[in-house]
Amino acid sequence: MTKKFKFSIQGTEFQLPISQVQVDTYSDTKEKYIYMNAKSAASVIKQFVKKNYPNLKVWSKSSVYSGGSSVDVDVCNSDGSSVDASIFEKISEWKHILQGGSFDGMYDIYNYREDSPATDDGTPLKYFPSYVFINNKPKWGSVEYWVNQYKEYKDNINNPDYSKQVEIMNEKYNGSFLEMNKTYMSKKEYENCSLVLS
Repeated sequence: MTKKFKFSIQGTEFQLPISQVQVDTYSDTKEKYIYMNAKSAASVIKQFVKKNYPNLKVWSKSSVYSGGSSVDVDVCNSDGSSVDASIFEKISEWKHILQGGSFDGMYDIYNYREDSPATDDGTPLKYFPSYVFINNKPKWGSVEYWVNQYKEYKDNINNPDYSKQVEIMNEKYNGSFLEMNKTYMSKKEYENCSLVLS
């Protein structure tokens, strides 16, 4: 079992693997810091949502690529609908707390942050992901995603723009939204969606 340590940022307590506590061998003080890479940042944001908004659904993933890294976080209500704007704004603040800088499109340059972020007890946070994306929507392919898509379809069933989709669903899939979208789902996703969608 991986050993973990606890720390707080802005009054919220988090846990990460003890391996994320590292020593700055380039400084004379050999200062300890928390290595806040993309994987750690993704975990921290997910923990923040789960602790402060336990009724919300949240997914997070990290990516590392040539020249940088990123975090993608999706949040939604349990029915797949968008999170209230005031709550989403609070969650979105973590983009600025844990992102390594920002891209300036005018000059085609990435500007690294120049502040010195730290935990509540003063432990430095270093080496952030290049980008953090927080989205007010369910993760693609999740049950919540398909429930939300189904609701949108039902709300627009009489919309002329949906007439071809309704026609195809009725003629080819016997009126089943689930069967019409089965090809876009994994076996597990289909099984999970079949429990809530007809």
